[in-house]
Amino acid sequence: MAINSPRELMAMELQHIQDAETEAARALNDLQGQVQNPELKKMLQRRLQEGEEVLRGVRECLTKFDGQRQAGDTQNKAARGIIEEGRTFLREVQPPELKEAIAIGSIQALEHYCIATWGTVRALADEMGEQQVAQVMERALERGKELDARLSDLAESRVNPRATQDRGGGGGEARI
Repeated sequence: MAINSPRELMAMELQHIQDAETEAARALNDLQGQVQNPELKKMLQRRLQEGEEVLRGVRECLTKFDGQRQAGDTQNKAARGIIEEGRTFLREVQPPELKEAIAIGSIQALEHYCIATWGTVRALADEMGEQQVAQVMERALERGKELDARLSDLAESRVNPRATQDRGGGGGEARI
């Protein structure tokens, strides 16, 4: 379907966010069973709750764009690709310390993508005078940036130092 107006673009972007949040929830639920760090588990749970909030806000905003695009016809291939790459990498990693380092990197990769998307939609909504959309995206941006900072702190202070201890594999820093 061709996009011919800012309203159609906004509807498509909101549907991309809806799909990304839905897929992220599935991935984060799966990830909770793969990590042991209680602080990381708590962050995953909080992100799940915040994702539900974003989804509620996006769904409410989408009602304003009813008819612009058919609900459910847009898959966010970028977000799904980031999620699948993280899943693939996590299946290959065995030591729990490395798995947690990779998990944080994978979560941050998705969160960075989401932050970019939320920011784009917020700017577009501001320009279009769609204050409800702008407010939903601003809240998502604030929380996403906060989570990213907290994940970085956890990785740098606890997870990465444990993951990079020499285990006979050459040492060095984890790729995050």
